[in-house]
Amino acid sequence: MYDILNNLSQRPAPFSAYTARELWTDEYVSARMLEHHLDPASDLASRRPEAIDALVKWLETRIGLAGKSVTDLGCGPGLYAERMAMHGARVIGLDFSSRSLTHARWQATAKRLAMDYRLADYLQDALPDGQNIVTLIYGDYCALSPEQRQTLLARIKAMLKPGGYFVFDVFAQPQFGQVTEGFVCERRLMNGFWAEGDYFGFKVTHRYEELYLALDRYLIVEPERTRDIYNWMQYFTPDEIAAELAAAGLELAEIFDLSTGGHWIAKAAPFGVLARKTAA
Repeated sequence: MYDILNNLSQRPAPFSAYTARELWTDEYVSARMLEHHLDPASDLASRRPEAIDALVKWLETRIGLAGKSVTDLGCGPGLYAERMAMHGARVIGLDFSSRSLTHARWQATAKRLAMDYRLADYLQDALPDGQNIVTLIYGDYCALSPEQRQTLLARIKAMLKPGGYFVFDVFAQPQFGQVTEGFVCERRLMNGFWAEGDYFGFKVTHRYEELYLALDRYLIVEPERTRDIYNWMQYFTPDEIAAELAAAGLELAEIFDLSTGGHWIAKAAPFGVLARKTAA
């Protein structure tokens, strides 16, 4: 046990492990994540309904959704996708959480929305082409390594029609100042979030100052199994985002404030990004 805890306390190389699939596909944890997605008072898994409404309204005003082909990457239970469909978009939602997609499909049927939800990993599986708009919402971009981001941007460029838009959001560098290193050990850490039965949970937070990168690493010890979860989060400036887009052949069209839709001023809050595939 000493060796396990000693390893947990060590600072791993940046992005040396990637466990997002395990987090979102575990039978018990995925159910807890869905609960947080659907809780209008929680920001743990998705933004609150009024924030979702505001972003979709911004998309409708800024780009227009009616008649557009839209793919929502990491769509979860369809909170953004169904709202875009209500504005007349033809929406495909992709996610690797089958539980979230089951809920999304049920909601689409109940609301009589013609949605196309697909179980897929947007880093590996086939993606639709000929899209007017691709979205990636709630900081997914920040959890990816530089290599994964490069891969994803190339795949999104291939998805888009000339003149098509990529809309996403990222956490800003001033938010990194809110991250504190620490070590926590609790029985049933996070009020039983990680397992139905008894377990011990360990959480270690590391800061990588020069990269504006944080890691929350969890060790979940149950009677019959032990799990190691890595939650990476990188914090960006608009110039860094513009450089990554340009390297992928995409053009930065606008940086916007997620809360107002207006011009974003540097602060400890995420910002939205509107990128475009040039017509050339």
